[in-house]
Amino acid sequence: MDAALVVRSVWEGMEARDWDAVRRLLAEDLVVTWPQTRERIRGADAFVTLNRTYPGDWHITVEEVLAVGDRAAARVTIVNGADVFYASGFYAVRGGQIVEATETFADPGEPPYDRGHLAERY
Repeated sequence: MDAALVVRSVWEGMEARDWDAVRRLLAEDLVVTWPQTRERIRGADAFVTLNRTYPGDWHITVEEVLAVGDRAAARVTIVNGADVFYASGFYAVRGGQIVEATETFADPGEPPYDRGHLAERY
């Protein structure tokens, strides 16, 4: 299975709450880093449990997955009630499983200063 398909399948498996399918696509010694909260999740079981028990009725839309060789990047939108989050991730895939990931999450907000003369809001 190529890297793009593995990464897409993990995100889509989480949306479907198919935790067994997600777990099969994660290496036992998986390491996931979340820089914005300075967290590191070690192990596929811990990663699955963290996502399985995340509160709310969240839904994932995979916007884009790109891959070259054993590396992939994904961009997804997560909606949890009225909250919207944007996630970007970079993944290393070996043997059909994700072995390493760095994921960042952001929520929509106001620009930090007035730059309306340079950018348009959408």
